[in-house]
Amino acid sequence: MIKKLMKYDLQNILRILAYAYAAAIGIASITRLINIGRDIQVFAILGGFFFGLTVAAVAAVLIITFVQILRVFINSFFKDESYLTHTLPVKKELLLLSKYLSSLIVILVSIAVSFVCLFIILYSGEFIAMLKASLDMAFAGFNLSAWGFVALLISTIFLQVCAMASMCFTAAIKGCSFNRDKLLHGLIWYVIFYFGCTAVTLVIEMAVFLISGAIGEFFSNQLSEGSLIKLLVVPLVLYSIYSVAFYFISQREFKKGVNVD
Repeated sequence: MIKKLMKYDLQNILRILAYAYAAAIGIASITRLINIGRDIQVFAILGGFFFGLTVAAVAAVLIITFVQILRVFINSFFKDESYLTHTLPVKKELLLLSKYLSSLIVILVSIAVSFVCLFIILYSGEFIAMLKASLDMAFAGFNLSAWGFVALLISTIFLQVCAMASMCFTAAIKGCSFNRDKLLHGLIWYVIFYFGCTAVTLVIEMAVFLISGAIGEFFSNQLSEGSLIKLLVVPLVLYSIYSVAFYFISQREFKKGVNVD
């Protein structure tokens, strides 16, 4: 049953996002083609314009991803479509789990599309060599490889986005429990969740640095290898915890019942 639910949710979410993906990749491809003739002044000007347009398209893909995920979530559980959703012979836990798993897949796809667009406009042997040299220079004193750092950074960004999505779902459920100003209440709850978790993350990171005696390194910008790993791993672990914690909070709130428009 979970596969059928996820198939429907993915189709529902990607229905609009597919156009955003195609547009972003198309603009990136045009930018790449224009930059082939960048030695000509007209093409150089157009290349700069389309480069900015590609960056804007990538940002739009990420924004639309969040908006579309949240729109489908609210429509499925709290709008007209919810009358069909809540009559399905499926446990509430599975309905919510399907939304979560589908959202994680879509977030992964959107991040991948964003990197594909950036790869299309930036890739060249010289650029990769320059990037690798810059990263190797930055991490020359550490055993951590440059590409290992990039992988860790991407993983942290992905988990942070997942945690934000989980907060959005929980905030939406709590906001829709009110009879009036549901959007406003949901936004207030999200702000509370986001800044609360951000404050907890900063406090824990500072506590880890204090306990390990690396606080001086942090402020002097002379981090040791161990301190750098702590700086990268602590947020990664915390974002994972936030994602799971808010999932269970939303399950608990969802079981209390829904206030359908």
